[in-house]
Parts: sequence; structure tokens; C-alpha cells
Amino acid sequence: MKRILVTGAAGQLGRHVVAQLLESGYNVKALIMPGEIMDERLKSECFGIIEGNLIEYEVAENAVEGVDAVIHTANLVSPLRGMSDSEFFSNNVLSTYNIAMACGKRADKISRLVHVSSSAVYPNDSHIIATCYNPVDELHPKRPVGTYAISKLVGEEIVTSIARGTKLRFSILRPSGICSGDAILHRWTVKFVCTILRIGQQHPESALFMPDGTELWQEIESKAPPDALCAIYDLEGRPWLQQPVDVRDVAHGCICALESEAAIGEAFNISAPRAIPFDEAARIISEITGKPIVEWRVPVRWVFDLDNTKAKAMIGYRPKFDIEQMVKSAIQGTLP
Repeated sequence: MKRILVTGAAGQLGRHVVAQLLESGYNVKALIMPGEIMDERLKSECFGIIEGNLIEYEVAENAVEGVDAVIHTANLVSPLRGMSDSEFFSNNVLSTYNIAMACGKRADKISRLVHVSSSAVYPNDSHIIATCYNPVDELHPKRPVGTYAISKLVGEEIVTSIARGTKLRFSILRPSGICSGDAILHRWTVKFVCTILRIGQQHPESALFMPDGTELWQEIESKAPPDALCAIYDLEGRPWLQQPVDVRDVAHGCICALESEAAIGEAFNISAPRAIPFDEAARIISEITGKPIVEWRVPVRWVFDLDNTKAKAMIGYRPKFDIEQMVKSAIQGTLP
């Protein structure tokens, strides 16, 4: 299993998967959208580059020709400009159907399809709908909310169903809040917290909903600059938690699923080494950037976590980018 197709190879995750595969000695075939720009160094090291849209089945069939395995990262997280919700949904579902069907027809030659889904299938977004329990593991009920989340769950069902009929060997990965570039720096700010609280108040089933209509964000929004760091706690003094994951760890998870026999037919959560308290992240970022920290208490608690115990135990997933390393990479500009 040396010739690997990566779909979405020019994307946030795909380019890191390509890089890690090449570093590990694999031969990589890259599928990118027409007109997409791919890193020239990576492009020159791939044995094949295909430009095409996976909503066309012929593109999928051509892409899987001559490869031993496929890592499917291609998807849209939100609609492109001018794209309707139905077109957005159709794009994610049809592209997954086509690549899975093309792999299924070559199940005697394709040793693995690694399908990158999302933790949105649960979801672990407690500002949308309160989780049944924390940390969220692979047994958590699936109650997707929104077009993207629904498309990812449908994608999982497509892969599983096609595999059932063709004996295709597959694995499903569910990353949580992928971060690259300086995105990690903005996930602990007053602006971020106020956004989460606003969304929570719009969803009566969320863990943040205030039945009396209290708009919790108004107090801090009126007193603190939006880019200030926020060490936020509930009234019992428990810090808010979130567990975003470095894109390089997700790429590592893809290769773990590719290489492990134990991954076949299984789904795995892919997340950071641990859930990170807001006060800890604020302190680390403040020490590096000098940004001020605002402490604040509210009568609700946001927990965005994802248990990766199964991936660690079964496929050797070893995430190594904790909050300090992610922040340093973002400041130094070492993570594109």
C-alpha cells in the first residue's frame, strides 16, 4: 500500500496529509479543484495531479485509478459565494458518494478508504444542542443540526452502505474544530465568547440558553475590547473548556487510520491531546502576545470536547500539539 490518493489535496487538511505521506515514503496522487493552487514543492513530489470536481463521477473513477488507498478530505465547510444550502449539501454528499462508489468498484484493489467526517455529527457544539454527556465519545447519540452536520452524517452512511455491498475496507475520522494558521489565537477572546453566547441564546436546546431571555454577552461586551482574552468560568468557578485540534494532528490521524488493520470498519474521534480550560489558554497567549485577560463569570458553562481514547488505543493516534505549541506555531507563522 504505497500509492495513495488524497482528495482535497490543496485544502486546509489535505495539504498536510500530502506532506506527511510524502515524508513517510508514500507515493501520492493529488486531486484538487480546477484552478486551485497547490504548494509547488508538494505538487512536484506527487506522482499524479488531477484537477476535477468530485460531483462528476468520471472524475472519481479517474482519480482512484492506479492507487492502493484513498484519504478523502475534500468537502465544503460552508457554502461558496452564490451557492444555495441545497447545492452546498449536494456537493458534500455527492462527492462522498462518487469517491466511495469508485473505491467500492475497485474494492479488490483499494486496500483502504479513509473518510474524514466531522464531530458535527454528534454534535459536540453544546451552544447548538446540549450534549448527552462529556467528554463526547464515539457512542454519543448523533443529532446533527444544520446543513453541514447533516451532510457529514449522510456521508458516513454512504461510505458504510457502499462498503457493506462491496466489501470495501474503510475507516471514518471525526475531527473536532480543526485549527491552522492563527485561528487558535482567536478562540479564547471576548469576541469568541460573546459569539458562542449569542448562538446559544438562539437555540433553546443548547447548554447556554437562558429561559428568561437574559443576553449574557451584553455585560462583558460593554466593558471589554473584543480582542481581549477571556478567562471565563461558571458561577461554581469551573472554567469553560474547548478541545480544538491542530491540523497536523488530524493529518497524523489520517495516516494512523490508513496504516492500522484495527481501523477497518471503525469510526474514531480525532482531537487535541486534552480539553483546554479558557483560563489556561488565556494565560499562555497573554504571556506570548501581551494581550490583556478579562476574567468573567456567567451562570452557564460551555464545554466543547471530544474523547480520543479509542483512536489512541486502537490505531496509535498520538496528538502532540497542545495549546502552547499551537500558539507558538501561530505566532511564528510556521503553520500555513
